[in-house]
Amino acid sequence: MAQSRKKAASKGFDPEELLDFLRQDELDYPAGAKKFGKDALPLLSDLIEGSDENLSMKAAYLVGYIDDDSVGDILKNAAEKGSSTIRIAAAFGAQKRPPEVAEAILAKSLEDNNPSVVKFAMRSVSSMKLGKNLKSKIDHISKHFLDEDIKKSAKDLMKKIK
Repeated sequence: MAQSRKKAASKGFDPEELLDFLRQDELDYPAGAKKFGKDALPLLSDLIEGSDENLSMKAAYLVGYIDDDSVGDILKNAAEKGSSTIRIAAAFGAQKRPPEVAEAILAKSLEDNNPSVVKFAMRSVSSMKLGKNLKSKIDHISKHFLDEDIKKSAKDLMKKIK
């Protein structure tokens, strides 16, 4: 992570300022994304994979607001690994990506076993109108997921898709 901080400092944003931003209780993610931008992505990616759960989660949410092609890969990686809060952040962040990128992230999120991750993924699928593309995964959830509330939500989403 020290390497990311050195690189970041040379690109025109202060890594310590980014860390201070992420340590706040309430964050204005859109403003943070605008302020730190794509130059912050290597450091944010490192933070997502770090051991500080709270910082990792906030970094994952911030990444979702940054406009850069590499964000999709970072969010897809976050959807596959990490704690449930990071995987939720990835499912939420998918909403801000182009449909083809969001679909890859949400496909991973819909395969998750955590009800909260799947719930957020289905919300993102619904808001982006990607249900037809991910219909088989949603159908599987509606029939096989252990959490009854999630199964019901998936069945409701399936009705909207048809």
